[in-house]
Amino acid sequence: MKKALLLFVLLSASIHLYSLQWPVQADFLESSFLEEYNGEVFPGLIFRGYDSMRPFDYGETIFRFSPEDYSPLPSMDGSMLVLEHENGFQSIYTHISSKETRADRNRLSAGEYLKSPGGGKYPGICHFYIRDALQNQLVNPLILLPLIKDSNPPVIESILLADSENEYELNNDLILPVGHYDVYVKGLDNNKGGKTKSPFGFTLYNLGTLQLERALDSVNQKDNELAFDDGVEVSSVFLKPGYLYLGGITLTSGQAKLEIFLSDVQGNELSRAYSLEVVR
Repeated sequence: MKKALLLFVLLSASIHLYSLQWPVQADFLESSFLEEYNGEVFPGLIFRGYDSMRPFDYGETIFRFSPEDYSPLPSMDGSMLVLEHENGFQSIYTHISSKETRADRNRLSAGEYLKSPGGGKYPGICHFYIRDALQNQLVNPLILLPLIKDSNPPVIESILLADSENEYELNNDLILPVGHYDVYVKGLDNNKGGKTKSPFGFTLYNLGTLQLERALDSVNQKDNELAFDDGVEVSSVFLKPGYLYLGGITLTSGQAKLEIFLSDVQGNELSRAYSLEVVR
């Protein structure tokens, strides 16, 4: 999961990290990157209960939008502001007061405030995105924002192996027929300082050999669909509610030892191993 994006993020963040800040306190985090929220997998952060946002870094305004009765732009829910930063990233803030987007401010410092609308369709709910302008990707903001103090590893709630006919919950007493199986993982990362509900990294080994991995680090826009770097669409990865589809593996007859690792953005990691028998 060591990708070019993460290297770029680390190099950029090492210079600018001291000035980066949460747009809203982490205590108000309602949903994190690529978590399902109201039936939709969301490529940003959602905060609830805020009264104002702050730029996560000093930046220049490159786009502003306020809903109007007559507008040449497509219909949007709430106002939006886009800032461009010297570190190569762009930050996007939605559901802020229309007065904020109409204000003639070309540059915003990290100490300025973007007030909420104070009512309407989305009272106290705002969306925050970070875009890597060089890679043309939406980036998981938790990679860049100051880390929440947390030493708790993620929790594995369930692992499912599914063939064309049956679905099996993985355990050490499992006996499976040989064949190809889709792997679904249900994990939880319950941080003390916020509500980061989904683990960041998922990795599966069989007999010590890497089989599958997925990191929730960034997504691309592909034919109006969100997709990971390997071309897999986000909608297919989160097709089963509450689970992440990790991919498919082929099990041959004999003993199998599946070991799965879950990690969070703080680097906390949990591993669990399962020994099972595969028969013809």
